[in-house]
Amino acid sequence: MKSKLLFATSLFTLFTLNGCLDEVTETSAPDLSELACKTEPLDDDSGLKIVCGGDSVGVVLNGKDGKDGTDGKDGEKGKDGKSGTDGKNGKDGTNGKDGTSCYVTENEEINGYDVFCGDEKIGSIVNGKDGADGKDGKDGKNGKDGDKGDNGDDGKDGKDGTSCIVKENTEINGYDVICAGEKIGELRNGKDGKDGKDGKDGAAVGSCTVVLNEDIDGYDVVCGGEKVGELRNGAKGADGKNGENGKDGNDGSSCTVVVNDDINGYDVICGNEKVGELHNGAKGADGKNGENGKDGNDGTSCTVVVNDDINGYDVICGNEKVGELRNGAKGADGKNGENGKDGNDGSSCTVVVNDDINGYDVICGDEKVGELRNGAKGADGKNGENGKDGNDGSSCTVVVNDDINGYDVICGNEKVGELRNGAKGADGKNGENGKDGNDGSSCTVVVNDDINGYDVICGNEKVGELRNGKDGEDAKPIETLSNACNTLRSTTDKFSSMYDVFYCLRSNEKVAFILRHAARDRNNYGTSGSLNDIGKEQSAQVGKKLKELNIGDFFYMHTNVVRTVETAMIISNNKGQTTGSENEWKDNIADDYHIENMDLLESWYIKDESKKNACQGKNSWGWSIYSKAAYEEYDKENNDDSKNKDACEAALYNIKNRTQEFINTYFTYDKMHKMTIAISHDQFLVPFVIAISNKQIHDENNYTLQFHKHENDFNYWINYLTGIAIITGPDEETTVIPVMALDDGFLRTY
Repeated sequence: MKSKLLFATSLFTLFTLNGCLDEVTETSAPDLSELACKTEPLDDDSGLKIVCGGDSVGVVLNGKDGKDGTDGKDGEKGKDGKSGTDGKNGKDGTNGKDGTSCYVTENEEINGYDVFCGDEKIGSIVNGKDGADGKDGKDGKNGKDGDKGDNGDDGKDGKDGTSCIVKENTEINGYDVICAGEKIGELRNGKDGKDGKDGKDGAAVGSCTVVLNEDIDGYDVVCGGEKVGELRNGAKGADGKNGENGKDGNDGSSCTVVVNDDINGYDVICGNEKVGELHNGAKGADGKNGENGKDGNDGTSCTVVVNDDINGYDVICGNEKVGELRNGAKGADGKNGENGKDGNDGSSCTVVVNDDINGYDVICGDEKVGELRNGAKGADGKNGENGKDGNDGSSCTVVVNDDINGYDVICGNEKVGELRNGAKGADGKNGENGKDGNDGSSCTVVVNDDINGYDVICGNEKVGELRNGKDGEDAKPIETLSNACNTLRSTTDKFSSMYDVFYCLRSNEKVAFILRHAARDRNNYGTSGSLNDIGKEQSAQVGKKLKELNIGDFFYMHTNVVRTVETAMIISNNKGQTTGSENEWKDNIADDYHIENMDLLESWYIKDESKKNACQGKNSWGWSIYSKAAYEEYDKENNDDSKNKDACEAALYNIKNRTQEFINTYFTYDKMHKMTIAISHDQFLVPFVIAISNKQIHDENNYTLQFHKHENDFNYWINYLTGIAIITGPDEETTVIPVMALDDGFLRTY
């Protein structure tokens, strides 16, 4: 009752004070901080004192402990639940295909077994560790003593732990796996492989290997140079909850596999009992060798032989005479006449080199009357079964054509020009002291071994050459990529593993990786900014993984920024390459193994430095302009982005065009090393990746590189050691895809 009076007194005082405050005018308002109310604990901690304006206006006492509630009545026993209906039998599963025969050998080093399929180790089975003991449950509260009841029946013994055995089943040529009396699966012996069909000529099919992959706590399965799957170690089972004092179950039987040479396989031992066998599948017969495709016939070679009977030459192609070249007849002397003009010389033909057509122009008199073109080399034929003989190289023949008093020049089945005999000079008109007409210029052909052909001589002057056609080259095999490799090389909207790229290269292709440097501290930027310990470890891991791939050495590029040099150097050292010392890397901007390339900086995209700020905007990061320009998503003002768009286009080059220009400048086939690693920066690579992905780059959670729309959220920024791969062939066909050397292509935190 006393506390209620005190509380009422406090409320009255507060209401009174509130009324006073309402009457205070704006001009005479006192310092309200002096009138503010607060609470202070009473000296005996029995409650709180309310103090307003320095005066105690009331007290609030702590409530007393309530009386203990009465115990609830014991609940009644629930009714027994109805029995559930029997489940329907599932349909019989279809028989699995016979697979490669596998066996297991004990490996004490890993406290488990190695799994071999065929002759190849494909993984390991490690014995599971004992689960941690479950925590003890809390003690329940003591209930009230009930009336003494009759003694309950003895509790049933706990069920024995489920044990699994393997039992021979001759109907399936294998074994049934029985756990707790129930068949849960089958192990079938692998059947002998059928004889392989005759193989087609072409590239060899790759075999399968298993490579340790610590990142997934397991193994990568690599077939034909291509990663086709993974084997992951099973996760540790969760600890079991404590049960009620059940009886100990029987120990589960432990199974082992022991070599049995008598059956060319293994005995399966569970407990101390042999429960089954694993037989190695017989080796399939070797496939027959395919027939080699026949070589294409050599191109027919032509020669010219003197023929005095025609006062000229026979043209022989292969062993066949295909035409003639006759010397022009001597022009008749002009008859005497009064003041007669000299007769014109007979029209002589010459052959002149013409590089524009890869051949010769045929000139008769002063007029071009035809062309002789060297036959182009036929494209390499594709590999196939028992390929037909290649067509002969297109040879040229010369055929008499009386209509033009000369010859038609035929290459392949096509007439490509004419050779006309010089017309006899017309008789000069009668005149005084007419001079004899000049003899028509006669042409001959002379063997020239230096050019593997002939010189064409008209008069005493060499006017051209005839070269024998080269033999056609045998067709080279075309390396066919697997479906998985074609998929990887066409994936531009997600980051692929850098290491998978090496399994998807043709032998004549070159590859370059442009990656962001490894990790640095956030405040350690600028030209002298170096890697932190995490970045050094990241770089070392990349080098070690490249070393495991057993590939050749790399050529390295970097900028003048210290952390890019450190990243390249640490990768090189851990791959096992022989390069220079740390001082040589930093002091020499170019060497046999590396070069400094300042175009790997973001300044590659900048057209006008003075206009960057207008593109960036007032409140955004400097990073934002690179993603904004690449996505072409500009800031709007009154629903109009034209002002910011104009500013960005004035500040930066077109990103897509600029990335292609970079590739053309540094990574055409003739300019590239066999393998290159170029270490660059995030602001260079973000627009590059956006451009080559056609603005589609994303992860499984649909994060993109649109940092300009999500500033300070680094799920939208590129990770360290992430970038692009450029694959180029001799025909300059180029593939560019996003890649990552770490497990994630996005930065996430910074």
